[in-house]
Amino acid sequence: MSPKREKLNEAFMHKIRSVNGISDVRIAPFISRDFARKRGQALIIVSSSVRAERLRRDLAFFVQEIEGLSPEEAQIYVLPEENEALFNFEARNRDNMFRRLSALKALSEGKNGLFIVPCGAAMKRLAPLKSFEEKRLRLERGDEAEIDELLEALIDMGYERVPQVESAGEFSLRGDILDIFTPDAVHPYRLEFFDTELDSIRNFDEVSQRSLENLKCVEIYPAQQIVRNDELFKSAGEKLRKAYGKAIFELEKSAKEDETCEERIERLREREGRILEHIENATNVQLLENFIGYFYNETEYIWDYLPAEGSIYIDDPERINEALNTRYAELTQDFEVMLERGHAIPEDFKAFPEPQAFREIYSSGHEVTVYTPFASARWAEGLKLDAAESIACRQGTVFNGKMDYLSSELKRLVSEDYEIHISCASEERLKNLSEFIDREGILSGSAGAIQMHLGELSAGLELPEEKLCYISDADIFGVNSSRHAKRRRKSESKRSKAIETFTDLRNGDFVVHENHGIGKFLGIEQLTIEGEKKDYLKIKYAGEDMLYVPVEQMDIVQKYVGAEGQAPRINRLSGGEWKKTKARAKAAIATMAQELIDLSAKRKIEPGFAFPEDDIWQREFEDSFPYAETEDQLRCIEEIKEDMQKPEPMDRLLCGDVGFGKTEVAARAIFKALSAGKQAAILVPTTILANQHYYTLKERFERFPFKVE
Repeated sequence: MSPKREKLNEAFMHKIRSVNGISDVRIAPFISRDFARKRGQALIIVSSSVRAERLRRDLAFFVQEIEGLSPEEAQIYVLPEENEALFNFEARNRDNMFRRLSALKALSEGKNGLFIVPCGAAMKRLAPLKSFEEKRLRLERGDEAEIDELLEALIDMGYERVPQVESAGEFSLRGDILDIFTPDAVHPYRLEFFDTELDSIRNFDEVSQRSLENLKCVEIYPAQQIVRNDELFKSAGEKLRKAYGKAIFELEKSAKEDETCEERIERLREREGRILEHIENATNVQLLENFIGYFYNETEYIWDYLPAEGSIYIDDPERINEALNTRYAELTQDFEVMLERGHAIPEDFKAFPEPQAFREIYSSGHEVTVYTPFASARWAEGLKLDAAESIACRQGTVFNGKMDYLSSELKRLVSEDYEIHISCASEERLKNLSEFIDREGILSGSAGAIQMHLGELSAGLELPEEKLCYISDADIFGVNSSRHAKRRRKSESKRSKAIETFTDLRNGDFVVHENHGIGKFLGIEQLTIEGEKKDYLKIKYAGEDMLYVPVEQMDIVQKYVGAEGQAPRINRLSGGEWKKTKARAKAAIATMAQELIDLSAKRKIEPGFAFPEDDIWQREFEDSFPYAETEDQLRCIEEIKEDMQKPEPMDRLLCGDVGFGKTEVAARAIFKALSAGKQAAILVPTTILANQHYYTLKERFERFPFKVE
C-alpha cells in the first residue's frame, strides 16, 4: 500500500475520538481504511436516509479498492428509517422490517460488515438481543425434527404460511418438503424430510422453483422483532390493562366536572380493546412494536447489538441532534393531540425515546469516532474526549464540463506528485477520460500517478497532507451533463400548478391543503368507495388524523415551502387552527404590503443611476450565449434592463428552479453595469458555488475587457 495512505491507516485506540474538518463524502476513505485494519463490525450513525444511501455508495467505492478485503468481509447494510403515523393500526412496510431484521441478524451473528443507520432508526427501541437470539433455529442435514413443531415455531417467529413461497417471511409445506424464505436470504430454502429426519437442504429460485445448491445447514431467524411467546404476551396484556385502567379511573374522577371525559373514556376503552385483541391473538406484531415497553422491562438500541470490539462512527453530531429534535417535536405534537382526544395514555409514549437518549452511545463501552465539519464542541458538552484532532481535507473541485480546466488541474496535481484516483460510473466514460488524459499529455515528464476506477463516487475530495486526490466523474461532467445541448423550452400558456404529478411528491414531504392546512404526505393509496376504485393522496395530520384526497383534486394540495431544515407544525384536521392561521397570514401580508408601499415611495424620491441603453457589446455578449433562451428568460432580462435604465433605485427579485437559467439573466445585467463603468458583486452561499460561478462567468466574459475575480 502507498506510504501516502499511512495516515489513513493510523490505529484509533481511543474510546471517544473527535476528528474535525471532515464531513459528507470525505468521511468515507477514513472509515473504510480504519475498517480494513480492524475488520469486524462497524456502526455508522448518520442524520438521514438520504445521507445513508449516499454514504453507502461512497463506502462501496473505497472498500472495493482495499487490498486483501473480500466482499464477504465488507458487506454494507443500510437500516431503513420508518416514517409513519403514530400508533396506526394499518399494516406497515414489511420490506423495511425485513431489511432491519437482516442487519440485526448479521450483527448478532458477529458477521463482518459496515452498518449505516439513520439516527431515527438508531433511536428505535429494540427487543433485547438475548430474546432475539434465543428464538433462532439451526438445522443441519441429518437432524431429527417434528414437522408440526417446526411449523408452530415458524408461526411464532412471524412467518406466514402460503401455498407457494414467493417473498421473504413466508413458508409452505407440501408433503415432506418445507420451503422457508428468511428475511436475510437472497433465495428461499427447501428442506426435504424423510419421516422426521432432515434429508436435504437446498436453496432454490422462487420463480423457476429450480434448486441452486446443496447446503449442510440453515439458520432461521425471526421474521419480526417481537417473537411470539405465551408468557411474554400474557404479561404485556396485563400491563396494558393496568395502565389503561389507571388512566380511565383518573378520568372517571373528573367526569362530573368535565363533560368531555366521558367521550375520552369511551375512546380509551375502545382503543384498549383493539390493542389487547392484537396482543391476545399475536396479530399485527409490527403495530405492537409501538408498545414495546409493555413487553420488555428493559429495551435496547442497535448499538447494544454490536459486540464489545465493534466500532461506532458518528457523522456530524450537530446535524444528528437537529434531526432527532425535529422528529421528537413532531411525535410530541401528535401525542399531545391523541392524549387530548382520548386516543392514548402517557405510558404509550415510552417506546419513543427523547433525543437526549442518543448520548448513551458515548457510554456504551464501544470505541466511538465522531466526525465533524468544524471544531465545534457543542455536541461534546459533558463528555470526556480521549483524543481530538483536525485533518486537512478539502472537497474536490467541480469542473462542470470545463475540460480545459480539468486538464490544467490534473497537470498541477501531477506536478505536485499527487496520487490521483478518478472514478467513472461507466466503462465508456472511463475509456473516454483515459483517452483524454493521454491526448493532453498530462502524465508526461512527471512522477505523479493517475489511477482510473470503475465505480460511483458522489463527490471528489483532496487530502493535501497525504498528497492524495479523488475525482468523481459527476464533478467532471456535471450531474446533468445532458443539459449541455442547445434547446428552447416552449412557453407555457398558463402558470404551472404546485403539484401536477405523483412524482412531484415523495413520502414524508410536508404539504398544504387549501382547507385543512399543513400535513405530511404518506403516499398514494387505492381505495374502493361505493364500489369504485380510485387513487387517493394520503395525508397525515396531527394525532391519528388521516385525509384522503382524490388525485383529480390534487390542485388543492401544494408542497410546503418553509425554512430549510425546520419541520413545520402539523395542523389538526378538525378545529379552527388553520382558519386562524390563514387569517393571521392575511393580516400580516396586508401590513407588509403597506410597509413595502411606504418603502417604495421613499426610494422613488432617492435618485438612482440610469444605465445607458444596450450598445453593440451588449448585443454581442448576448448573442454569444450558447443556448436558446426561454421565453421567461427573455422577458425577465428585458424587464431588468428597463429597470436599470430608469433614474431610480431598482428593486427586483428573480425566482426560478435550479437549471432554469438565472445565472445568465444575472450575467447580462452584470455586463450592462460593467459596460457603464460600474462594478458588480455576486453573493453566493458556499465556496463551491462561488467557484462554479467564477468559471461560468470567466468563460462568458473572456472576449471582453472585463476582469472576473
